Amino acid sequence: MLHAVIVGIDKYRDPSIADLHCARADAEAMAQLIKRVHPAERRIHVLLDEDATKRNVMVAVGETVPRLATEPEDVVLLYFAGHGSPETGCGPDRASRYLVLHDTEYDSIYATGVDMERELPRWFERIVGPKLILSLIDACFSGRAGGRTFEGPHLRQQRSDFRDTGPISLQDLDLGEGRVMIGACDDDQVAREDRELGHGIFTHYVMQEPAGPRQVLTTMGLHTWYESVARAVRTHTEGRQVPVINGRSVLAEIPYLW
Repeated sequence: MLHAVIVGIDKYRDPSIADLHCARADAEAMAQLIKRVHPAERRIHVLLDEDATKRNVMVAVGETVPRLATEPEDVVLLYFAGHGSPETGCGPDRASRYLVLHDTEYDSIYATGVDMERELPRWFERIVGPKLILSLIDACFSGRAGGRTFEGPHLRQQRSDFRDTGPISLQDLDLGEGRVMIGACDDDQVAREDRELGHGIFTHYVMQEPAGPRQVLTTMGLHTWYESVARAVRTHTEGRQVPVINGRSVLAEIPYLW
């Protein structure tokens, strides 16, 4: 069973946080992509704009998915498209990184955002049954102008065209194991949106069929897929944005959905 939580936020309640243009479309496209998995083998929780509050995200990821995804053969996908932000931690030279939800407050990111350094590992720890958990984050945390980030207040003071091949079954697929996060860019880079593409550049290439000769595949190596996406994003942005991968995996595979 594939369990997915898909979050996309263009609209923010706090007027001090600039709205985005393509994050909701990214999330909707990601949900559409994974709907190629057979309906009986997927559970998708989609949280968009006003529904993507901190409470709703924490309930979906930290309570609903752990209750439902209990078997080793289950697969969990956590996808987020929206703002990220740095924020000072214990000192001026120590920055934490936050996912910014619809109801995050610009002046209280610590209390109202999702701390990537602490809460993302905790999410992985709470989902104890499945062998494979993949998190995709189309946001950035550099504090640079532009892209899917903004500078936190304390730091400041100091594609949908799919071939009709029928639903994909996860049964009998050996997907290996791992706890892996793939981010849209490195810590000192900006995750960019492209209005002409209608998506974040990272998500655009996540949605594309991987580069290389077309083969009849049921699965694809997770690291092979990451390298294909990362190279495409790097080429598109002329090296200004390069996705990164973090975590542990043992022969991890993803279903071939394209």
